[in-house]
Amino acid sequence: MAGIGVQEIKKVEITTTDGQKIKEGELIVIGVKGQDVVCRFAELDKGGYFVTVPVVGGPEPVKYRVNSITFCYKVKTFQVDKKPDTAAGAAKNAADHADQDTLAPAAL
Repeated sequence: MAGIGVQEIKKVEITTTDGQKIKEGELIVIGVKGQDVVCRFAELDKGGYFVTVPVVGGPEPVKYRVNSITFCYKVKTFQVDKKPDTAAGAAKNAADHADQDTLAPAAL
């Protein structure tokens, strides 16, 4: 057994353009290819990609090369004003009423 112990500690801090630290799950806006993208920060993966989760849309993570991000700022509030999905509402309504014939009392 060696007379000394060696431990490598690697600490990675992600900061915004104005120097604020970013933590997982925080709401941010980033500039990529001339567009502003509002998202939640997920991680900096082992490949060095900046990983985010979209605020609107699917939960599928999106990866960006760090060098492709032109700016990054924290966002305090963000609200999406979208109409309710009428197709989803109609599907739920149909599913709720689909079993009414089978649950109806038997006619004598």
